[in-house]
Amino acid sequence: MIEIYRPQFTHKDWIDNQDRVQAGGEEGLNRRFHQLEDEFAGLAKNQINPMLAVLGTATRHLTLVPALIAYTDAEVEVPAWAQAIDMVEKPAGEAAAHGFMNVLLPDGVLVRSLLMTGANQSSKGTLTVALKGRKIDNGDVAKTLVGTTRLDVAVEPEGEAEIENESHRYFLTVDVEGADLDARVQVFCVRIAYQ
Repeated sequence: MIEIYRPQFTHKDWIDNQDRVQAGGEEGLNRRFHQLEDEFAGLAKNQINPMLAVLGTATRHLTLVPALIAYTDAEVEVPAWAQAIDMVEKPAGEAAAHGFMNVLLPDGVLVRSLLMTGANQSSKGTLTVALKGRKIDNGDVAKTLVGTTRLDVAVEPEGEAEIENESHRYFLTVDVEGADLDARVQVFCVRIAYQ
């Protein structure tokens, strides 16, 4: 976060025929100019350079066709998505479908948004996609960096979502629960924007 600028240097006016201007000393020109140097250095470090870094970093996009892997939950098989070449679809006759896939983003980037495209003809149920991270040693539960239940709307993370590949691994979960049995629910792609 960029700090609020609070000036540190204040100039005390000299008075004609009363103050002697000199190079050294507490009120000397050298000390005052060094105070100005410090002010400009702090302004550059804490305000200007961080703003330039944000403005100069292009937003990039990782667009993924879901290639989802089915999984079991506590030894119970959960319904998987029907995999097509360029999308996934909830199987007919099922109210749910679940899957996950690995995601690799550059180390140190900040996730800016998550977008899911698809089609949901079900009048009930919830379609969810989430980008999650978990420590590489499985020492913690998976945490959601950003998730959405809305199609065609980019959703931003609630807090800062930094990718830390040294200590975490990242994956997408794509789930639908409680959908109409014969309604079509499809996910065409997931797009992650990052800087």
